[in-house]
Amino acid sequence: MGGEVAMDILESEISDNISKTESYFPQGEGSQLVDEERRTSSIPAEAPRYQQGGVSEDRDGDQLMRHAAPISSLDSHRIIPTYADGEYDDDNAQMIAHLMKSHGDIVVCSLVERSNLVRSVKWLSHHVPGCVLGSLFETIMHARTKKELRKSHQPRGACDGSKILENEAKQIQQHQQHDADKSAFCAHWPSSSDDLMTAFNNSVTIEDIESTLPVTEGHDGALLFVDISGFTKISITMDVESLSNAINSYFQKIVNEITSHGGDILKFAGDALFAEWKVSRHDSHRTLDDCVAMAATCASNIVAKYSDYVVLPKAIGFNTLSRRTQLTRHDSSSISNSQGGELIGRVIDGSSRRASVSSIMSGDSEQKLARKPRRASLSSTVSTDITLSVKCAVGSGHIVSIHVGDDISRREYLILGDTIGQVARAEAAAAQGEVFASPEAVRNLLKSVATLRADWKEDLAQGRPVKIADHSDRFFQSKCAQSTSRVNDSDNMLRSCDVLDSSELHWLKKMLSLYVHPVVVNYDNEFEPTRRGSDQERQLAEAELRNVYTCFISLAVNSTLTGCIDKDQKLFNLLNDIMNLTTRELEKVQGHLRQFILDDKGLVLICTFGLRGSTFPNMVTQRAVPFSLSIHKVLEEDLGVKNTVGATFGKVYCGVVGGLERHEFAVLGPSVNLAARLMISKINPGVLVDKNVRLLTSQLYFKPLPAVEAKGYDEPVAIYEPIKHVAENPLGQAKRNFVGRANEINQILQMAKEVSLDDPISKLFFIDAMSGSGKSSLIMHTTELVRDMVKQTNKRLIVARNVSNEGDSRIPFSLFRSLFRDILSQMQQGDEESVASRFSSSEQFDFNGDGQWDNLSLSSKSSTKSNNAANFRSICKKLNAPPEITEIVGRRFLGLRDTNKQEKTANLEPLDLQKIVNFLVDVFIRCTKDADLVLLALDDVHWMDEMSWKVIESIFKRGDNVFTLCGSRPTSSNPLTVDPNFWSDLQGPQRELGRYSELCLAPFTETEVKELIADTLDFEPNEIDDSFSHNLFNTTGGMPHYLSYVLDNIKRSNHSVRLESGMIGLRSSAEEENKIFGSLSELLLYRIDALDSSVRTVLNLSAVLGTEFDLVDAALAFEEMFEVDESNQLQTANALREYFDMAIDAGIIEQSLAFSDDDNDEEVFERNDSLCQSMGSIISLKGMRRAHPLYAGNCRLRFTHDSWKTSILSVMLAERKQEMHEHVAVSMERALEDESHHKIDFEKQITVLKHWKSSWSFTKASILALNIGGQLMILGLNSQAILLFDDAIDILKEMAGDEPAGVSYGGISEEVLDAIYAPELENLIKLKIAKGKAHSTLGKDQDGAQAFQSALDILNNSACAYDEAFDRSVSFPIFSGLFVVLKMGAIKDDAECSYEQDLCKKFVEQTRLNGDPIHYGRALAMEAETLGRLCHFEQALDVVERIKSIYNIETQHEAICKAYGSDRVAQAFSHSVNYNNALRRFDAALDTCNYIVDEIIPKSDPKNIHNMVCLLYTVLITLTEKGFARRARDVFKARVLDPFEEYFGEGGTTFSKPLFKPILAWLEMESNDDRDNTKIDEYTAWALDGENFEQKVTNALENAWAAFSASPIALHSNLCFALSKRQQNTELRIRLIRKAIFLMERSIASTGHYAISNMYAKKKLGIVKAYASDFGIQLS
Repeated sequence: MGGEVAMDILESEISDNISKTESYFPQGEGSQLVDEERRTSSIPAEAPRYQQGGVSEDRDGDQLMRHAAPISSLDSHRIIPTYADGEYDDDNAQMIAHLMKSHGDIVVCSLVERSNLVRSVKWLSHHVPGCVLGSLFETIMHARTKKELRKSHQPRGACDGSKILENEAKQIQQHQQHDADKSAFCAHWPSSSDDLMTAFNNSVTIEDIESTLPVTEGHDGALLFVDISGFTKISITMDVESLSNAINSYFQKIVNEITSHGGDILKFAGDALFAEWKVSRHDSHRTLDDCVAMAATCASNIVAKYSDYVVLPKAIGFNTLSRRTQLTRHDSSSISNSQGGELIGRVIDGSSRRASVSSIMSGDSEQKLARKPRRASLSSTVSTDITLSVKCAVGSGHIVSIHVGDDISRREYLILGDTIGQVARAEAAAAQGEVFASPEAVRNLLKSVATLRADWKEDLAQGRPVKIADHSDRFFQSKCAQSTSRVNDSDNMLRSCDVLDSSELHWLKKMLSLYVHPVVVNYDNEFEPTRRGSDQERQLAEAELRNVYTCFISLAVNSTLTGCIDKDQKLFNLLNDIMNLTTRELEKVQGHLRQFILDDKGLVLICTFGLRGSTFPNMVTQRAVPFSLSIHKVLEEDLGVKNTVGATFGKVYCGVVGGLERHEFAVLGPSVNLAARLMISKINPGVLVDKNVRLLTSQLYFKPLPAVEAKGYDEPVAIYEPIKHVAENPLGQAKRNFVGRANEINQILQMAKEVSLDDPISKLFFIDAMSGSGKSSLIMHTTELVRDMVKQTNKRLIVARNVSNEGDSRIPFSLFRSLFRDILSQMQQGDEESVASRFSSSEQFDFNGDGQWDNLSLSSKSSTKSNNAANFRSICKKLNAPPEITEIVGRRFLGLRDTNKQEKTANLEPLDLQKIVNFLVDVFIRCTKDADLVLLALDDVHWMDEMSWKVIESIFKRGDNVFTLCGSRPTSSNPLTVDPNFWSDLQGPQRELGRYSELCLAPFTETEVKELIADTLDFEPNEIDDSFSHNLFNTTGGMPHYLSYVLDNIKRSNHSVRLESGMIGLRSSAEEENKIFGSLSELLLYRIDALDSSVRTVLNLSAVLGTEFDLVDAALAFEEMFEVDESNQLQTANALREYFDMAIDAGIIEQSLAFSDDDNDEEVFERNDSLCQSMGSIISLKGMRRAHPLYAGNCRLRFTHDSWKTSILSVMLAERKQEMHEHVAVSMERALEDESHHKIDFEKQITVLKHWKSSWSFTKASILALNIGGQLMILGLNSQAILLFDDAIDILKEMAGDEPAGVSYGGISEEVLDAIYAPELENLIKLKIAKGKAHSTLGKDQDGAQAFQSALDILNNSACAYDEAFDRSVSFPIFSGLFVVLKMGAIKDDAECSYEQDLCKKFVEQTRLNGDPIHYGRALAMEAETLGRLCHFEQALDVVERIKSIYNIETQHEAICKAYGSDRVAQAFSHSVNYNNALRRFDAALDTCNYIVDEIIPKSDPKNIHNMVCLLYTVLITLTEKGFARRARDVFKARVLDPFEEYFGEGGTTFSKPLFKPILAWLEMESNDDRDNTKIDEYTAWALDGENFEQKVTNALENAWAAFSASPIALHSNLCFALSKRQQNTELRIRLIRKAIFLMERSIASTGHYAISNMYAKKKLGIVKAYASDFGIQLS
């Protein structure tokens, strides 16, 4: 009957699949085909046999998968039951056979899909107790039966499947039936037929069933607790494969013993397990007495066979075989021979061991495993061994099982009752190799045994556990028969699955998955079906040694059952609530629940982080520890459950524990044991952690507690209590009680209220304040008040905060580096919503807040980890940003590291900075658009860079919900880098519109001083003596910062006293008064001097690092200073962390942020956390950030106020500071070299430059400044580049002192120039040249000329310039630069161009002596250009001929472009076209044009668009004037327009880009007489609108191109003239002619010093006027 039902189900599923496959059948024909096959099939009468590739009676998924792999080769005879003569079983088989012939692939796919599903169900079933599995099958049976009640007519055989399933369920449940209340899974089912019909009215499939948890079941039974010892030791001595084999080989034997005695294994508790024998009312041999006897017999066999079991390091006495050949499918107790560890029984000789494999398979394992005296032969064979031992405990009585959890996340099966306490007490009494039974179990045992030896009566009378067996003897003789039932073996499972349809199988898999560890479930879902292999292979594949954070949670819940239904139900509900709350909290941080169990330690939750699917960068700091603290808190606050938590981090065994037929996923290792020890420690105040957790956590302060002894650790283990959370606040720590500033606060709050409620338009509030006036505290306090205000109005608020640091002005977009990385980290990939839209209207969140982001950024349904780089790419895609945005903005400006290893770093290309600004604003607005108010709290903006101000400006103009609160030092002495136009707009029109306001913080009034005194000393203001407040006010000037430190000193030193008047005043001692009222610097130094010398050294280093710095950077610099070797690195790191903790406790340093600068690297955690493992050596490489012990817990530290840093630096010797800066620079530079992604990170590079500068290392600083500045110049950030160049140059300026004596050249004193060496001079000249180029690019020709001239002056007046070591080629760009700015009018010259000619002669002579054709060619080109501008055309052409003799484009082009930006040598040929035209040698001019187009252009770099335009500009004009406009147009498009589009895109930029449209339009008008009127009208409108081109032509643009040929204005005139000749509209024609004449006259006026351009303009003006005269156009 089972075969018939299975075939019915298979037929139905194949029919469904065929019906769904439109490519095989037209719509609706699938079922028709099945019907047709059924009608035409024959029906044999004999019983079938299964044939599957020659394997009979084996329907295991493994067999089917082996045959199903080559789908095309399958035929019906391999999978369809047949008779001996080849005919088919029945009409089902006949039908499927016919389908196989024409639709074999579909049939096979159905079979393969079902096989995989059965395989998964089978594998998952091994992870759950048999009672759970039986209940699931029982639920399916109930569902089928009750579905049939809805049918009025049942087809024949319709209920066969249900009957079979019922029989299978009964067999599985045979020993589990009871007189209990209800079935565990059917408690929610209705009891009557009417109720059944109602229940199934809307539910027709098993998937529709929903259970309501908790579900409970009560029954009687015997409970066995097996505790194994020794796993901890082998877990730290074996590799993972050997360890897995050893653990599971040993467990297999115990599992076999339990199942062979009819037991059901309920739980694996680490290295222990619980097993149960249920009483059954249907089996007379399954009474409670019988169950206890079976459990006791099983326990005695276990300790007799498996106590003192030896694990050897390698196999002994038999040949080396592969693991797969030794392990059999039926039993894993056969010997494994993988290297590193073997589990050997007490029988040592090889023949006995080999025999045991077959004997176990034959069921005679007990006799075959009878052993010789313990370890008799081991001493002579093995020098070092590890033993596993075991003890057991037996209890009996009433047991209540409970299913807790839900149908979505996770479920757990718990058992409750006094029986748990019985086995706990019995286990505690037992030693290794012993079995103890509870008094209750002994009473049951006495009824079923012939005798019970040993002295048990006194123990029983006293209610103590009784020893009933040990490893050498059993003290009782059982009268009951041994049960051989196996409740969840593979055969039962496969037979049961045969009669399930797909929906039932899917439901069964889903329900099983809820009880199984997520690692197992995910592995099963993700692993390829064809590669799943045997059960042994899967066990090994799931086994790993990993660094895991283990968290044990002990619940103070009274689990005693009262017998009162209501009270017990409350307990059950509470347990269910605990389960659901824990899974909810874990889902937020993507951790795993290992187990929920009631054992000898009470009710315990075990959670882990670091297993597959829960490993993340900064996992301990950002996820695991916050979870431990939050679960401790919410259990008590939400459920009233007091609890204690123990958490550790270390290497553990992670994998399947148990036998093949029954096992669970577990974690084993010393750190797991330690976590359990910490959980139940008597000194546990709530949460305890080990040293590894403390080292990896940067957001907490820890209180050290006495070290404890722990299993698996050689030395006492240090433990800690987390005592204080460090708020992640870049603005510093907010003050709890804020005093004063009431008016200022009201002003700020009023403006914030207007933005959020009344006036939805962005506003800006600016606070101008002296250092120490409380600016930062005011910003922090006001931010919190705004938060509270918005919360009360149920509005959505986003707070983004940042403090700019000294040096940020050099870092482009420095503000948004931190701010945007915060925003991006909160986005999930593919998220279309803004950040705020995912919160309800009453919720608020803060980019640097404390914890709310966890709820925002993590999805409970997804395990996909999002990272900043991926989110950035995603938003770039959504905003259609050009690809270069991802590279330049992401990596170089925001410091995002892409995890795509295949993606190479692109070369730097120029970008439109305004487009970058617009993009950043787009990102900001997109992420915050759904908030009612966005508060940007920006402190110390006087250090903010120019580009950040531009973004703030754009946000102010475009945003409608942003309130920007800025704090700055006085702008009079700390000028802002903000655009002056924007600043003026704020000060004027925007102030009048109410969008801008500012205030200047004044010192505290005397009243506010009194309030601050009272608040600090915990008194009322009216208790403070007036003389006290008056004295303090006069001494401090009312400056809040100074006041706070004075008062803190008074409080620390107990200098206040209650006077005779009853008021609070100061003690009268003059000596004490001096200590109280010293200057601020003296007070701070007084505090610092009181610290340990090591802490002071660390503070000195911190001051050198800056106001804010990374912990790891400080550690690397410290190691560099004191030459710490690798062996002492960990010890030094721990000490350094302690020193910083002391500085934090003293209020000098605070932690502002915890972070990883590799937050986009998904592998970083595995690499980093291995450094802090509790087992194994610490591996580190000096100077490498990611290998540093503190790296995983890296954090951002800062001085609580800048005055601390200033005071420390003020007393340090200059030489000491320079030395420390050098150590810092060396360590940071090494880190840059070690991590390539930092090499393109501007912030990291500029920070290193700052320290090289402060160490007065000019060579290092200049090289780095040239490198970074060059990158910035390419990106168009010339202003920032100039700042860096000046930073390096300032080193030499400062060497001469504040008032240098004597003469200086280029700002450098003669004394310094005489002292520097050739390499230093070379770098100095390079810096001056780079600075000149940057100024020239910005259009600041005068500044550029000054920089070039200063370089020349330095060259002429430096002694080492004449050394042989000096490279003269570095000076050549000076002449080229001066030549360029000279042409742009920055340098005034006489009519004979004396300066220019002299410059050329010097340049040519210098390069000739140097002999490098690159520079010599450039010098000659410059000379030719000068001669041409002086109208010495013949001489100019002679020079061009000399150039032709030395120029080789193939070998020199790239080098020339690198040295001078473009190929200035080849451009000499373009200039020669003009010289030939001027001499009326038109053929020579055309020949040169052809030479340039055919020879020079094809060999030039196509990406260098500027060079292409320089080469072609004269050529295009000449070809057009000579009638070859069409060719000119084609060349222009092919060599300029198309490459620009390809390499730069529409948003790209280059110096010549403004000329593209007028050139193209002019060439098109000149090349095609039949141009359509639509295009002509379009060009006409463009040409007549002055805003399109002529008004945008700067002097620099006009002069630059006038030096080549016609000026840009003349080109525009040409376009107007060409259009006039095509324009049919008379009025427009006249306007075009007049504009052409006007523009040409303007060109003549602007090109007086450019002979060629001027001559061209005059000639063209005559032609235009003549044309106008011919047509009678009046020009006035």
